[in-house]
Amino acid sequence: MGKNKQEDRREYRRKRRIRNQILAYLVLLVLLALLIFGGFELIRMITGKWKGQPGGETVAAAPETPTEEPEPTPEEPATISTPDPVEEFTEPVTEAPEEPTMDPAIQALLDGMTIEQKVDGLFLVSPEALTNVERATKAGDGTRAALEQYAVGGILYSSNNVNHAEQFKEMISTTKDMYRELYSRNVLTMVREEGAVNTIAGNATKVEAVSSAPELGESGNRENATEAFQAIGEYLTEYGIDADLVSIAAVKTEENSYLKDRCFSDDADIAASMTGAAVEGMLQTNALPCLAAFPGEGGLKTDPDKGAGSSDKSLEDLQACEFLPFRSGIEAGVPMVMVSAMQTPTASGEEIPCMLSDHMMTEQLRSELGFEGVIITAPVEQIPSSAGIDAGDAAKLAILAGADMITVYKHDHFDEARQAILDAVNDGTISEERINESLIRIYTMELDRM
Repeated sequence: MGKNKQEDRREYRRKRRIRNQILAYLVLLVLLALLIFGGFELIRMITGKWKGQPGGETVAAAPETPTEEPEPTPEEPATISTPDPVEEFTEPVTEAPEEPTMDPAIQALLDGMTIEQKVDGLFLVSPEALTNVERATKAGDGTRAALEQYAVGGILYSSNNVNHAEQFKEMISTTKDMYRELYSRNVLTMVREEGAVNTIAGNATKVEAVSSAPELGESGNRENATEAFQAIGEYLTEYGIDADLVSIAAVKTEENSYLKDRCFSDDADIAASMTGAAVEGMLQTNALPCLAAFPGEGGLKTDPDKGAGSSDKSLEDLQACEFLPFRSGIEAGVPMVMVSAMQTPTASGEEIPCMLSDHMMTEQLRSELGFEGVIITAPVEQIPSSAGIDAGDAAKLAILAGADMITVYKHDHFDEARQAILDAVNDGTISEERINESLIRIYTMELDRM
């Protein structure tokens, strides 16, 4: 019996020891689990702070956001605006020196010209105005002497100068050769050739006139106008003519217009489309088109050569109708536009000829229509005596208003206009830079054609 009790006690102690060991292991496991969990949470909280994101339930970190983040915000605009010195980028802008882009050939021409020759280069004259004869049909000693005295920029020929084909070709060729020998550059030769009104076609020259403008307009086919004016350009080139002065850029808004059959249409859209096509056709040749006469003479009953013309249309009306053929021609690349001697007092607010108006030439033709080519005035003889403006005043005012070339029919008017511009340059009314500006346009046009 005693032995059994001892064995029972030993068995009991053994079981209790095992139980205690199990409990100890369990406690150890729990503590280890708690340590692992707590360590994980501690690491998460620390890394959360590093990233600015508080972990777990450490919401106490949240107040730090409103107190710390508002501080950088007032400083951020300062750091953006101060180191942005805009002046450093606008100061070195090299837009002003456009001179270096000028063609060296043009620069050489300007450098080699006297102020008198530069002023002469602004004039488009008839052969009669150049030589002071009643009718010029030959280029001889008188022409050479006149060219030595006047280095004119261009000569406008008419049917008055044509006897027959060979005579006219020789006259043009000899004049151009003389000019090159004297000045080492070309003189612009121009006629009026437009199908219905011609200097060459129909004047014993064996050149057949093309269809009239109304016939081309009525066809409704732009290709007809392109082909017609390409044909004109080709035979002008054969005669040595550089440019064509045409009045096709007009909308016939007056049934009894003096232009008669020289307008494509009384519909502005048709007239515009055909004008653009005609310009495109001539530019395919070596001849240059010049559109006449801005802002549009289709509403005039009287020929400007025989009396004053005027339009009471508003500027908005002109822009919606008369301007359209010019806009189309400009978009097609026309290099020259002649400005009319007509008045547009309602549109411009000035009772002066358009060819003397800064509003019509600079604000409308250049700025509104975007024309960058050569602006030529109508003949100074078209300004009525009632306007109280002589040839000298007209030439000076035209240059100041933005014209590049002055057209003159008569010799005494040419002398008067030339001297007026020279005097204006000498007294500072017109700067030499202003003269150069026009010559650059003229010579750039010439070089582009070659």
